[in-house]
Amino acid sequence: MKALRVLLAVSVIAAALVVTQAATGASSSVHVSGTYTVTDFGALACAPNGSPFVLRCTITGFVSHYGGSLEGTSVTDFVQIIDCKTSHTLGYGTETFTGSVEGVGSGTLTWGIHFESAFDCATFAVSDFSGRGVVTSGSGDLAGLNGRLQFGDVTYEGELH
Repeated sequence: MKALRVLLAVSVIAAALVVTQAATGASSSVHVSGTYTVTDFGALACAPNGSPFVLRCTITGFVSHYGGSLEGTSVTDFVQIIDCKTSHTLGYGTETFTGSVEGVGSGTLTWGIHFESAFDCATFAVSDFSGRGVVTSGSGDLAGLNGRLQFGDVTYEGELH
């Protein structure tokens, strides 16, 4: 009889842990999606990069406004390699978002971003933009969040934990 009570107690505790972990896992992941708009292209400095057709550009103070699950603005500093012969560009940098995340709260989120796109060297127009962001830090209500974001020409989506 004592063994049965111990087994019953262990079963109840194990079930409670499973329910707690399931509830925590469900609430700790937040899906985000929406749109962004560039509001300031920042400061641009470009120089040839080993070929007359390839430029290495440094951009600072690039500002975007986010709507949807993320509400606020971001400032990005990045390096971009532009190949005018292939009409292709790729780059990497750091983006810091200040605002709110729906269902979480307000503060800042910083992510490293890598991107590529088609690029028109005559007009500096970007198309078919694809980016990936990995959250590295946060502050305020957003402290401790991590996750990944995917970017299109004017959209974003991802998971934050």
